Amino acid sequence: MLKLRKYINTTDDLFVVKNLIGAILQGIGLAYLVPGLLVWIYRGEMDYIYYFAIPGFISILLGAWMGRHIGKIEDVNLRQAMVSAAFVWLFASLISVVPFMFIAKMSFIDSYFESMSAWTGTGLTMMSHLESYPHVILFWRAWMQWLGGIGIVLVALTVLIRPGVAAARLYKAEARSERIMPNLVNTAKVIFEIYFLLTLVGVYLYYINGMPLFDALIHSMTGLGTGGMSSHDLSIGYFNSLSIEAVTIFLMIMGATNFTVHYRMFKERSLSRFFKDIQVKYMFFFLVPTIILIAYSLIQINMGVGRAFREAIFHSVSAITCTGFGIGNLNKYPELAKFMIGFLMVIGGGAGSTAGGIKLIRVTLMYESLKWTIEQAILPKGAIIKRKVGDYIFSDEEIQEVLSFTMTYFAFLLIGTIWLMLRLRVSLVNAFFEVASAQGNVGLSVGVTSPSLPIDVKILLTLHMWIGRLEIFSTLVFIVSAFLLVPRLVERK
Repeated sequence: MLKLRKYINTTDDLFVVKNLIGAILQGIGLAYLVPGLLVWIYRGEMDYIYYFAIPGFISILLGAWMGRHIGKIEDVNLRQAMVSAAFVWLFASLISVVPFMFIAKMSFIDSYFESMSAWTGTGLTMMSHLESYPHVILFWRAWMQWLGGIGIVLVALTVLIRPGVAAARLYKAEARSERIMPNLVNTAKVIFEIYFLLTLVGVYLYYINGMPLFDALIHSMTGLGTGGMSSHDLSIGYFNSLSIEAVTIFLMIMGATNFTVHYRMFKERSLSRFFKDIQVKYMFFFLVPTIILIAYSLIQINMGVGRAFREAIFHSVSAITCTGFGIGNLNKYPELAKFMIGFLMVIGGGAGSTAGGIKLIRVTLMYESLKWTIEQAILPKGAIIKRKVGDYIFSDEEIQEVLSFTMTYFAFLLIGTIWLMLRLRVSLVNAFFEVASAQGNVGLSVGVTSPSLPIDVKILLTLHMWIGRLEIFSTLVFIVSAFLLVPRLVERK
């Protein structure tokens, strides 16, 4: 730690971080104002407008003050960007608690849990009897998940932050790397346009299949955003409709697919581009055997074959896309089924998508790395192996980074699982399932997550959601930087 302190320039870091955070907070403030428009449709909820307008304006004004010198920033290092991104997700969740506390009458801890779950696209919830809540609070959860799905920083890039080094660093700090267009801001705008169009398609498909318009909007936003928060306690199971489940599966897979693939599909007007993508191929590679195993285990508890495959298909897709929608009671599932669903939640969806988890490209790369290692040992000395996976070519440094990330991901998963086992006296599979759901930003639950949880467990799961959304490294850099920066500030005083 002492060696790292010499790289911390307190004045420069605070100046850069403060202005970057300020620019993004303005975007959060604007997002806060949108649910207020809903009260003009549901006039009976007009009294709730203050709980959105006041925090929204405060966020805009605070952001404008903090980011007033953003034009003077000439360079941003990755550490400063990571600290900014990690803090913004914490602060966005903090400022978003107001509607939950004053409209839903939830405690601060439960409200912060709900906000973090929404922004990170997780979907674990402290709320029940959802049908009894006002429309505006249900829309607020879905709206945060929709924006959080593509990322707070990406939304800010679309409307606020100018092109340049700061934009590029923030983009990478939020665990994104895809470049559809040469210009990063144009890339953000293309992603946003695709996202918006697919959301409208989802609303239309739900509506023509019998879902009420408000529910169609909510589930399209949280389905494509792979967030999974619903307007009903029974989630998609409330509608008991095969056609609605089919639409949901379509949206979940679209949300978990790299936006570059979407762009090429639209540009080339070719569906084959979708199935050629290496991450899509591996998604189905993992799905097919897992569905068979889950269905088999469900049949063993006397569930009908048709129903077993229906639930196995839906929950498997919900898990690997990190969405969290459900159509059945997972608490009653056999241990094998729970473990396999947890396994898919850990794998996650495609890189460059709205999904969480380790990501399919990393899992694929680890498998290919093993093949390359064996080939290197067999082939003559000096033979060159092209480290290519699909359309992606990887360097040794990138492979090492993937391995480091995966090991760190499993380490956090193990710590959380052990904590839940010891603290709640639940089984290994149930503890693993719940932590995998939080860290993978999924939202499926076997009944462990509820308002009755001890405060320390709620905080633990909240941290797992935050860590998982920023893919660990940004949060670790934030924690280490804060640990080193605070003593420096104290010394200066």
